[in-house]
Amino acid sequence: MARNKKNKSTRPSRHGGYNKVRVRTDRINAGVRFALCCLAFTACCAFMTAALQPYRELDKMRQDFSEVQAQERSVIERKDAKERELRAIEEDSEYLELIARDRLNYYKPGEHVFRIER
Repeated sequence: MARNKKNKSTRPSRHGGYNKVRVRTDRINAGVRFALCCLAFTACCAFMTAALQPYRELDKMRQDFSEVQAQERSVIERKDAKERELRAIEEDSEYLELIARDRLNYYKPGEHVFRIER
């Protein structure tokens, strides 16, 4: 028993050196984890930056497409109105008379026409 006491008191503890290495290893591991997190964050930022420009272009293309669709609808509506008017002129003699009298400023005898300028 005396021998055990002598060994412990004269010899440095084996576990004391182990704890220093363990602490240093934990610090290095923490630094590596931090560096990996920074690398992952940088990669995510680079990906978002690279993906942002095409997304903006796609959004602009969608807006342009909706504007073109609106213009197309208005052109189709005007075309349909002109076709209806043409059909009415060709088929309806009363409508033809009304349009001719209005545009050529004709009126029947005894008739009073009041024009309202727009």
